Order: sequence, then structure tokens, then C-alpha cells
Amino acid sequence: MNRLPFLLLPALFYLAIGGGLARLGLALPTTLGAMAWHGFVMIGGVFGGLIAVERAVAAKVPWAWLAPLAAFVGAALLLANRVEGAWAITLASALLTAVTLLLWRKQPQPFTLLLAVAAACWLIGNGLMLAVTDTNAVLGWWVAFLVLTIAAERLELSRLMPKPRRAEAAFVAITLAMLAGLALAQAWLIAATQLLLAVWLLRFDVARHTIKGRGLPRYIAVCLLSGYGWLVIGAAALWANGNYLGGRFDDLALHAVLVGFVMAMVFGHAAIILPAVTGWRLRYHALFYLPLLLLQLGLLCRLAGTLAGFHAAIVTGAGLNGIALLVFIATAIARVQRGRPRTAFQ
Repeated sequence: MNRLPFLLLPALFYLAIGGGLARLGLALPTTLGAMAWHGFVMIGGVFGGLIAVERAVAAKVPWAWLAPLAAFVGAALLLANRVEGAWAITLASALLTAVTLLLWRKQPQPFTLLLAVAAACWLIGNGLMLAVTDTNAVLGWWVAFLVLTIAAERLELSRLMPKPRRAEAAFVAITLAMLAGLALAQAWLIAATQLLLAVWLLRFDVARHTIKGRGLPRYIAVCLLSGYGWLVIGAAALWANGNYLGGRFDDLALHAVLVGFVMAMVFGHAAIILPAVTGWRLRYHALFYLPLLLLQLGLLCRLAGTLAGFHAAIVTGAGLNGIALLVFIATAIARVQRGRPRTAFQ
């Protein structure tokens, strides 16, 4: 069962990405639901579903698999333009919150608590979406779900690095400030906390040291550090825009984080997560830098288009981002070996 989501990913990603590109004006074969529910499908159905798979594997209780099941069923319903899909994804977020609380009880550590807080952010955002609340508020909680989930996973690995005691206290303060910004709907505070979180990760993440290595460790570090850089740019764009939508920098404020930060983390973490979850071995090759390069080029086009007010550049950048994701999936499929993994990447 844990392998099924990865077998469905290519089609699900194509439809979701196609919907986003169609919203920008590109005539691509997709569904009306993919256009209308693009954000809900990508954040909840795709990323939320995959995160729920990872947590279900860690929890080792049968009912935990209801969360990814609800997320993927919800995504399919939304792609068919069925509003019931929104309720299914909201159920998935509630179940994921329960699963992460269970993990926290089993392992009471700061990073497991943060995973639960992140899942709760997803649940709050979905609840606000169903209540037809201001889209800005919904997006804020959704983005926080992904950002804090990634931050929690990096916080766990940062334990391997020596750091001053005040570093963890600073991390907690940043997280609390971000939650306050979300609750008060203060974009400037959310932007400031995103910036501070990026600085914290750049300072204390193990990637600062593994970037000096070779092969897989270096590739993962490049993914991570590039993602932290885009988190900084996204924070700056949000600060300049003053909101998530309706301003000159809205595309950059969202996609620098959701594509530049989140997708870079996906590219890097897939090296570890896919073998651990599915049992498939993934043989590392320098070709994995190609989709990462395409991702960066697409984001640079979006950055230039935003600064120059040139919509065609934004559309081109979005297209390159979509191609980057599909190339990454194709490369990963080509490098997969079935069998019991001996290491994360071979």
C-alpha cells in the first residue's frame, strides 16, 4: 500500500501542474477541477498526501494510512471538480494531526511536537477554506504547514551538529512568532519569521558541511541550501507585497516558497524518503542535477518577470518549473531498483 502513491504521482503531478499553468494562460490538456482547485490539490492532495504516507510508515498503526488515503481520494475528487474532495482532504489533515500527536507521545522531542503543530496548521487552513474565509489567511496556514514540516525534519537532523543552547530557544521563538503572525493575519510578521527561519537553517543545518562532500551528500546539500535561499527571497517578496495575493509580488511570494523551498526539499529528501517508504533502491547519478537546474532557471524567470512586470517571463518560468518536476520524476523512475535498500541512494 505504501508504494501505490508513488505509482500514481506522475499522473497526479501532471494534472495538478497543468491546472496551474492553465490558470496562467497556457492552453494545456487538463481538467476544470485542476484549474479551480490547483492550490488545494498541490498542497493538500500531493504534498499533504506524501507527508501523510511518511508519517503512517513511522507510526506503524493501521489507521494512520487513512490520512494519505483520504488525501489522494480528495485530490482525485477535486480534479474531477467535486467539492467533496475538499472535505476528504480536510479529513486527511485531521487524521495527520492525530498521527503526529501519537508520534510525539511516543517520542516527546521538539521536532515531533513541531510536526504536530505543522499538521494542525494544515487542518486550520483547510477549515478556513471550507468556511470560505479570506484566501490570504488560508494560504498562510497552508504554507506554514509545509515550511514547518520541513523545518521539523531539519531540526531533527541538526541534533548531529554542535550548536549553542540558545539556538533551540531561538527556533522555538521563531515558530511561535510565525504562529502569531498567522493568527493575527500580519503578513509582515510572517515574512520576518520566514526570513529568520531561513537564517537559522543556513546557520545550523548539516548541509553547510555536507556541501563540501561528493556525490549524493553534496547533491542533497545543494538542494537544501538553494531552498533556504529561495525562502529568503519569498520572505522579502512577501514583505514588499504586504500580502499573499493581489499585489505585484504575489506570484514570487508564494512560489519562491512553494516551489523554490518546498520542491528543492522534495528533490533532496526523496533520496532518503523513497527507499525508506517503498523499499526501492534509488541509484544516484549526476543527472539529478538537471531537474534541479531547470527548477532554478524557472524560478529566476519568475523573479525577473515579477521585477520587470513581464507576464510572459512568469509563464515561461512556471513552465520550466513544471518540466523540472516531470524530469525529476522520470529520472527517479529510470534510476529505481526494486529490492531491499542497503543505503538510501546507491
